[in-house]
Amino acid sequence: LDVYPNPSRDVFNITFISETVQDLRLRVLNVVGEEIVKEDLQQFIGEYTKHIDLQDNAKGIYFLEIKTTNGVINKKLILQ
Repeated sequence: LDVYPNPSRDVFNITFISETVQDLRLRVLNVVGEEIVKEDLQQFIGEYTKHIDLQDNAKGIYFLEIKTTNGVINKKLILQ
């Protein structure tokens, strides 16, 4: 899982590779747990790339959460 640039002023790029077919849920949450971005991927396999634009949101800390069949991956995003 790559997230760059981090910290960022506006756009975060997210890339990862799923080597097995699985359902994925990608979410970006603010510090109080509100969903800013949500995407469900059904039966996904291969390389995933997404650009998330947070420039209209308040500066601060956000959390990227990716739920997979193997568990949950969390990354902290810092918006400057």
